[in-house]
Amino acid sequence: MFRFRTAASAVALGLMALATHSPSLAQDKTLSIVWMGWPDEHVKPMMDAFMAAHPDITVNYERVPFNQIFQTLDVRLNARTPDPDVYSVDSPLTASYAVRGHLLDLTEIIDVDKLTPAARAAAQYDGKLYSAPIASSSALLFYNKALLDAAGIPHPSTDPAERMTWEAVVEGAKSIRDEKAGVWGLVIEQSERPYQLLPMAQSLGATGISEDGLTATGYVDSPEFVEAATFYRNLFNEWRVSPTGVFDHNLSQELFGTGKTGFFIGGPWMLSILANYPDLDWGVAPFPYFEKGKPVTPTGSWHVGINPRTDAMDAAKTFVNWYLSDAAQQEWFKLRSYPQVTSSMWELEAEAFDSDGWQIMRHELDETAVARPATPGWREYEDILRVAFRDIQTGEDPQTALTRAATQIDRELVKYR
Repeated sequence: MFRFRTAASAVALGLMALATHSPSLAQDKTLSIVWMGWPDEHVKPMMDAFMAAHPDITVNYERVPFNQIFQTLDVRLNARTPDPDVYSVDSPLTASYAVRGHLLDLTEIIDVDKLTPAARAAAQYDGKLYSAPIASSSALLFYNKALLDAAGIPHPSTDPAERMTWEAVVEGAKSIRDEKAGVWGLVIEQSERPYQLLPMAQSLGATGISEDGLTATGYVDSPEFVEAATFYRNLFNEWRVSPTGVFDHNLSQELFGTGKTGFFIGGPWMLSILANYPDLDWGVAPFPYFEKGKPVTPTGSWHVGINPRTDAMDAAKTFVNWYLSDAAQQEWFKLRSYPQVTSSMWELEAEAFDSDGWQIMRHELDETAVARPATPGWREYEDILRVAFRDIQTGEDPQTALTRAATQIDRELVKYR
């Protein structure tokens, strides 16, 4: 979860100034919006600013919590009515919504050239841009300086060209692990989710799914994927450097924040979360890769989509373009500090990004970021792989677990053919 960085009142004042920069394309329209359930102090200032910039458009927005938004949208969109006009899209679901006719093709509606390569890739399906990125993400290697020093491990370099290998991380983690003290060598923030685990397999050359997004067999159970999954299993079993069963990311974050782990794989939100742990002396480095492989990092976050059945098409297009404007993105960043989706923002907010963590992420988003597999069955794909990763984490043979998962995924994907 990202932390609130600026008082909502201050942001609102800045946002009011945007009214002079965004000409309206619609007349006397009301937009129905289903939005990710961030705190209202992160949402209302943006909605108010849009209406100030476009007084002929009224916004009625509904914030839906993360654990409910996917089901809510499925029910509303499958009714195939004009409601909602605009909605939050979790980027890996872009293909799913597009295939089912729930997303308008935005390729000719927004300036795709302004988007970073990583943001653009996360928004595309079948060569077209179906969702508008308003946020991106990455992953970093965090480390506890005191634990590394005590184990005689040099601090990792911040230079992406000198990033640690997974093999080196494990060797260091073995030296740090202290069972009596309850200290772990390595904790993965999302230890069952494909988001932070797929880059392991992708580093070795795995692709995760067929090019058309409809076949998992031969991809999820490929030799490269199995090799990465075997390494993953060994973290918890053979080497015992990582704790099993820590699937709540709040708990994994606390393990690192309270000084109970040496190395930690986490998202950019950790840069602000760690402010809650002032006693922790920590550093940050690029995401690891396998010695014989290549660097790969995860990406993707929240986007905006337009319901193609909307009765307020011009207003919906106006909303999406406004949200991607430099002025709106600057104020959005003050509310929730996501990695940027437009190239210009990295220059406009250069001072805010002048730190090791942000500079590493900027490099990764330009050079190593790989979006999650583009498949209309992403939710099924993710759910089945999460079960497989849990089974592997507790000791199941990776080849067996992944072959079973690939078969189950293929059964689910049949309905999209």
